[in-house]
Amino acid sequence: MGARDLTEFRDAGKTLFSLGLVRQSEGNLSVWDGERLRISRTGAALAELGEGDVLAGALDEPPEGASSDLAEHVTTYRRLGPGAIVHAHPQGSVPAGWKEGEPHGVYVFGRTLREAVAETVTTARARIRPIRFEGDRLRVLDQALLPAQEVYVELLSVEDVAAAIRRLAVRGAPVLGIAAAYALALAAARGAELKDLEDAGRMLVATRPTAVNIRWAVDRVLARAVAAADVAAAVTDEARSIEAEDAAACSAIGGFGAELVAQGASVLTHCNTGMLCTAGIGTAMGVILRAHLEGKGIHVWVDETRPVWQGARLTAWELQRLGVPMTLIPDSAAASFMASGRVDLVIVGADRIAANGDVANKVGTYGLAVLADHHGVPFYVAAPTSSLDLSSRSGADIVLEERDPGEVTTPLGFAVAPEGTPAANPAFDVTPAGLVTAIVTEQGIYRPPYDAVLRALVHEGATA
Repeated sequence: MGARDLTEFRDAGKTLFSLGLVRQSEGNLSVWDGERLRISRTGAALAELGEGDVLAGALDEPPEGASSDLAEHVTTYRRLGPGAIVHAHPQGSVPAGWKEGEPHGVYVFGRTLREAVAETVTTARARIRPIRFEGDRLRVLDQALLPAQEVYVELLSVEDVAAAIRRLAVRGAPVLGIAAAYALALAAARGAELKDLEDAGRMLVATRPTAVNIRWAVDRVLARAVAAADVAAAVTDEARSIEAEDAAACSAIGGFGAELVAQGASVLTHCNTGMLCTAGIGTAMGVILRAHLEGKGIHVWVDETRPVWQGARLTAWELQRLGVPMTLIPDSAAASFMASGRVDLVIVGADRIAANGDVANKVGTYGLAVLADHHGVPFYVAAPTSSLDLSSRSGADIVLEERDPGEVTTPLGFAVAPEGTPAANPAFDVTPAGLVTAIVTEQGIYRPPYDAVLRALVHEGATA
C-alpha cells in the first residue's frame, strides 16, 4: 500500500468522522481501478487508519479480513465499473433490528474516493429519506403534504402502499419501484404465497401505468421469490438490493451528467427528480447537485410543474436544503427565458424510455424539448436503466396516465375555475427521441441514434 493510497483513505475517514457520519469502527471505504481492489479492514476505525488498515486484492480474490459488507462493494463495482464507495452511518440510516450482514447505512458510489465522500457529506447534511423499510412496516415521507408539513406515514400492507402511490404520497419513478418491492416484502412477511404476491404485483403495477419502474421491480422480486426456499427472506433481500442499487446508480448518473454542465451554467429543470423520488441523490437533480458540488457556480430555473406543483413544492424545497442557487419560474416563462439566452441547458428525468429513445415524463416535458430545440438549447434526460422499457418500441406504445381533473380545477384544494368546468388532466407526455440531445444513465452518456445502444444497456444490465 503506497503512502498516497493510505493518505487518500485517511483523509476520507477523518472527514466522515469529523461530521459524525461514522463512529469507532462503523463504515468502510473502498476503491477499485478495474484491476486492484483496495478496501478498509474489518474493525478499522476510519478516523485513525494506519498501516495494515487498508487491504489490497481483486474483485475475484478479495483480501482476507476485508469489510464485512464486502459483497456489497463487489456487486456495485461489477455493475457500475471502476470507482470508489463510501459506506457511512448518518443518523437514522441503520434500520431498527439490524443484524450483521444486512444492508444498512448509506452506500455512495463515485468515480473517486474524494467524489464519493463529497456526495456522502452533502446527502447526509440534508438527508431526505422518502422511504424506510422497518420489517413489518414501510414508513414514507408524505410528499402530498410538502413543503408545509414533513410527516412520515406508516404503511402496513400492499393495499396501504398502493393507496399511497395513487394519492402521490410516494412518487417518482425510481422510488415507486422501491416502494413496490417493499410492499411485496410486507406481504411475504405475513405469509403470502406466490400467487398472492403475483396478485399484489398486478395491483401495484396498475397504480401508475406510465412508471415502468414499478413493473420492473415487481417482476424482479417475483423472479427471486419463485426460486427461493425462504420466500419472505428472499423478497426482502431483493427489495433491499433494488434500493441499494438505485442509490449507487444515482451517484453514477450525477457524476456522468455533471460533465455536461459548464461553469456558470443556468439549468432549467421540470418536475422533481431528487432525493424525494430515489434512494440516492436523484437523477436529473443528482446531476445538478454534482455540478454544484464541483464548484461550477450554477443557477437552477425551477418550473412550477402544474397542476400538482412538484417543482414549486418539492424541487424548490430540496434545492433550498442543499444550498443550490435557484429561482422558481412559471411553466409558461420557459420560452421567454430561452429566447433571452438565460437557459444554457434543460435536464429532466423519465418515467419510461422506449426502445427507440422516446421519453415519457411529467406533462410539460415535451413542450420544453420543442422550445429547447427551437432555441438551440441542449435537452438532456437523466434516468437509471431500470426506466428503459424495450417492450415499448416507441412512445406510441406507452400508456399515459390521466389523473383527476380536480387537480386542474382545484389545485392543492383551491378552486381556480367555475364549478362544473370540464378539464383534462394528462399526467405525462412523450418527448420524441429526435429532440433528446443525450440520455444519461448509470452506465454513461448516450447520444442518438438510441435504438442499438439502449438495447445493449438493458442486455448488459440483465447479464451483469
